Amino acid sequence: QARGSLASPPPPPAGRPQPAMSAKQIEGSAAKPSFFSRVGASIATTARSNLRPGAGLYSLLFGAVAGVTISGVVYAGRTLQVLLFDHDYYKLQSRKRYYEKQLLFTREQEETQQAHYLSAMASEYDPAACRMPFKALDPKFRF
Repeated sequence: QARGSLASPPPPPAGRPQPAMSAKQIEGSAAKPSFFSRVGASIATTARSNLRPGAGLYSLLFGAVAGVTISGVVYAGRTLQVLLFDHDYYKLQSRKRYYEKQLLFTREQEETQQAHYLSAMASEYDPAACRMPFKALDPKFRF
């Protein structure tokens, strides 16, 4: 025979008998499917019947995917709004700076008032009034 021709295979040698085919092989029914192939087929059938428009599972999955998509769009929109159009940050920073300046000013005022108070108290201080009558002044009362 020529190479690459589509001729039928050569017949078996005349001396050997051909094996008999069983009835299942003749009819085309194969062996019993395995457990995993049966389980896979049942899962595929269930999924095929439930993942079509109008089925409950399809509606739930569609709603979940739509919700995630919409929330992602809202998140992106809010992020862009904060990045591009949020001017409250600048107002708050300005108010914080003003408050800090005001706080420093009031602290300086309090320090000044405390110093005036202490100087007024010191001007009225009379160490002789702190000693016991007819006794010497204790060194802890000296100014």
